[in-house]
Amino acid sequence: MNIFQSLIIKKVTGAYPALKELVGAALFENPKNPEFGDTALPCFRFSSVLKKSPAAVAEELRNLFEEDDSFESVTNINGYLNFKYRKERYIEYVCGSFEKNTLFNDIKSYGGGKTVVIDYSHPNVAKNMGIHNLRSTIIGQSIYNIHEFLGFKAVGVNHLGDWGTQFGKLMWALEEWSSYEEVENKGILFLNEIYVRFHNEAEIKPELEEKAREWFKKLEDNDEPALKWWKLFIKVSMDAYNDIYRRLNIKFDHITGESFYIKFLDDTVNRLDERGLTEFSEGALVVKFDDSENMPPCLLKKSDGATLYATRDIAAAMYRLIEFKPNRVLYVTDVAQELHFAQVFKVMEMYDPTNKDIFRHIKFGRLSFPNVQMSTRKGNIVPLSEVLDRARDKVLDIIEERNADIPDKLQTADKIGIGAVIFNDLSVSRIKNIEFDWDKTLSFEGETGPHVQYSYVRIMNILEKTGSFDTIADLSLIKDEFSYDLIKLLEQFEPKVKQACEEYEPSVIANYLIELSKSFNRFYQNNRVVGEEVKTMQSRAYLINILGTVYGKCMDLLGIPKIDKM
Repeated sequence: MNIFQSLIIKKVTGAYPALKELVGAALFENPKNPEFGDTALPCFRFSSVLKKSPAAVAEELRNLFEEDDSFESVTNINGYLNFKYRKERYIEYVCGSFEKNTLFNDIKSYGGGKTVVIDYSHPNVAKNMGIHNLRSTIIGQSIYNIHEFLGFKAVGVNHLGDWGTQFGKLMWALEEWSSYEEVENKGILFLNEIYVRFHNEAEIKPELEEKAREWFKKLEDNDEPALKWWKLFIKVSMDAYNDIYRRLNIKFDHITGESFYIKFLDDTVNRLDERGLTEFSEGALVVKFDDSENMPPCLLKKSDGATLYATRDIAAAMYRLIEFKPNRVLYVTDVAQELHFAQVFKVMEMYDPTNKDIFRHIKFGRLSFPNVQMSTRKGNIVPLSEVLDRARDKVLDIIEERNADIPDKLQTADKIGIGAVIFNDLSVSRIKNIEFDWDKTLSFEGETGPHVQYSYVRIMNILEKTGSFDTIADLSLIKDEFSYDLIKLLEQFEPKVKQACEEYEPSVIANYLIELSKSFNRFYQNNRVVGEEVKTMQSRAYLINILGTVYGKCMDLLGIPKIDKM
């Protein structure tokens, strides 16, 4: 809500206290025709309270603003009260709000220090991080960045998949076919090769699956050789993951695997049992749900006593409630895990009804490559590191063609490639499936990452050429159509970031960046800055400086690298 909407609400509710519960920021709309004004207040909801038609209500309210010089016009059109802001006052408000808040101080109090735990990325140890891990990683990081910026206490958690029979498969295979030293030297890609080879062999010799279970049992029993292998898997994996995290600027506050929660499993099951939530079904220990939930039982222990993924996630949820005392816990995973988390969250609610509003599944659609059916067992995973390398190399080819004199070409190409991959994902609503298209992703034209980065470079270049100055900008010199459109868009920064936070939707900011870029281009094509008369240049540069700060912050929130030259 901006200052003008606040003024409208204050006047309306001051004159008609009975409308106080009905008036709020959410009630305002954009006028159906931009020529009608800058904001519209529909009066239909007031009709029953004031016992008049919407048109009559709107006309009555219009009279409140007849002598208000904040508005150029206030019109009643079919029950909508349309307000056109007085440009001078509006420009002064928007530009002044950025100055007085030192560009974002107020917005940073929005979260009030509330704790939000965000579980994202979570690759499976001993498996190469593939393109399928990208979405959780960058969506989660962006949600983290947004919450942190808004004044929440964000806690980033990387919940590694470091437990399960797959480790027994690797242990048996490596004992037979390789050595500790070879794994240490060749790294995670070699582990992937061994994993694929094991499954190929197991199709011919099914008894190998039993060998794998035996080795995993050794790990569960803390057998020294098994533990040594397992620790090597974690080291080799984290070395590879951290290289990717550094390139993507991904950070975590806590990195723990499923294995961390093993010691809590008995206590977790006992707590659920004490609340009368568990029962045996065909030899397995389960939590059953009411028929209204339309969900199968949550399996806690198999008939042989083995715990499952759900048991470990429930243990982790209980641990996080105690350790972090969060107001909310977010799980950023793909839509395929929807049922799993629905079961886990329902168990947590049944255990303690106050948990009902704490847990959220931030689900997203699948990312795919054309003609590639991904399967770790078959070795059909597209490694994320290779995607980033290929993006860098393709951009490097473009740089060599267009601007071979750019310094640090390799580093610049890497940043552009990473920005392209990130923006390609985050510019789409997270729930949608994405098919990766190299040409579209790396294009310097249209709604792409390189285009966003290029616009930022142009903004910074203008500011560099105008230089620093002490003169206060003459706001009357930025009243033209293109400056005003840009100012109106800049005012949307705060509500857009809050919307992205409330909806856990980075695409809101990505699409806002595109709108800023388009508005900047229209401004730049119609308003010369460098070389203009001094006062005009300074006033326009003043506006561009605000744009640069907002634009750069949006890039930071998405995790898109900034470039000096392109």
